[in-house]
Amino acid sequence: MRHSKVVRFVERRTGASVRLVAAIAAVAAAVVWPSGEAVRAGATQAVGTITGVVTMDDPPMPTTVPVTADQAFCGESVPNEEIVADEDGHVANAVIRVAGVPWPEGVTPPTIDNIGCRFAPHVQIAPTRSRLLVTSQDDVLHSTHSYDDRQRTDFNVAMPFAGMEVHRPLRRPGVVRIECDSHSWMRGWIVVSNDLGAVSGSGGVFTIEGVPAGTHELTIWHERLAARPQSVTVTAGGTVETAFTLAQP
Repeated sequence: MRHSKVVRFVERRTGASVRLVAAIAAVAAAVVWPSGEAVRAGATQAVGTITGVVTMDDPPMPTTVPVTADQAFCGESVPNEEIVADEDGHVANAVIRVAGVPWPEGVTPPTIDNIGCRFAPHVQIAPTRSRLLVTSQDDVLHSTHSYDDRQRTDFNVAMPFAGMEVHRPLRRPGVVRIECDSHSWMRGWIVVSNDLGAVSGSGGVFTIEGVPAGTHELTIWHERLAARPQSVTVTAGGTVETAFTLAQP
């Protein structure tokens, strides 16, 4: 008698466990994206593209910055890159990020070059914990001096000759300012970010691909100008267009 009761108990517990496992599997088999579309687990993630343009009113005329050292190599002046805008107000060097969306695998590591007594690129975005490649094409002593958003030195690399290459880590998110201790006019910016992003190019245009379908907040950073964040809704396989207008903060 005792043996038959034990068997019936085990059968009841086993059946309940099987039903519980089946229910969990059914729930896990479907994932609901912010847009409300249910996708089967294991399917390719539904993504789209954000594209846009960055502009400003009353763009300034291009100006130059006087060179105060090594004029024989650097020349008498270099372009002022604080605000780079065409006559129609399209602004380059603005950083647009998609809040909460991480970078994909295999992003090309960032680089910064000392060339023509300037840093190139002047502005860039890089994932947190990237390894920055610092290079120089100038046969004159430069330094690549990094300050984090707390005004603390992160690294300071002397670049005494052309062809030199050094790697340095970008350990924490934030806006990194790059300066040269030998040439005070030299300045560059790296926005180190956990969030996927892009930099506006000539014509103020930017494109961010591989954004999950749903509604996202876009933020924008510029070294001199500012604009409010805005929201966009991305559809699977679609492209959403947006625009930012920058102004003095």
